[in-house]
Amino acid sequence: LQWCIIVVGDDEIDYRFTLVQMLVGYHRFSKGVSKLKQVTGRDHRSMQCYVIGIISGAVPLRFLTAIHVLMDFRYLAQLPSFDERTLQQLELSLQMFHEHKDAILAAGARSGHFHIPKLELLQHVVPSLWDLGAVMQWSADVTEHAHVTEVKNPARAGNKQDYYLQITRHLNCVDKCFW
Repeated sequence: LQWCIIVVGDDEIDYRFTLVQMLVGYHRFSKGVSKLKQVTGRDHRSMQCYVIGIISGAVPLRFLTAIHVLMDFRYLAQLPSFDERTLQQLELSLQMFHEHKDAILAAGARSGHFHIPKLELLQHVVPSLWDLGAVMQWSADVTEHAHVTEVKNPARAGNKQDYYLQITRHLNCVDKCFW
């Protein structure tokens, strides 16, 4: 998303996000997305559902294609099961991204190189899926939910004094209620 913000511009991408009619269950970004500091995985997915339509017409076609196939790769990699056809689609998406990634550099979204660990990891996804099958632990939803229920909610219930002690007491109390 950061590449898209750089190419389209903060104000323009924020304006385009404010115009989108969000679907039920997705986050509405009424003030835009360029100034967001902390974004949950769910909010990030909500943004990614609309990013292709939002940047369309404001970026070069090759840049749009690179982002589109990268998003395709991301969604295909999250499938719960794979067959030969879906793994071939995954490989094709990655291949097309590499064919079009120079457009990201040309548009000025990234300077100089693509030595990004997460992009390097993509090279190993398809062979890992062939060998091991679907890997559900790549999702952060479970840990994000656990963090909210086990840390954030008890912290909000306290008075912001002796933070760790209050969270511990709250969790002990909840634990005793269920046992």
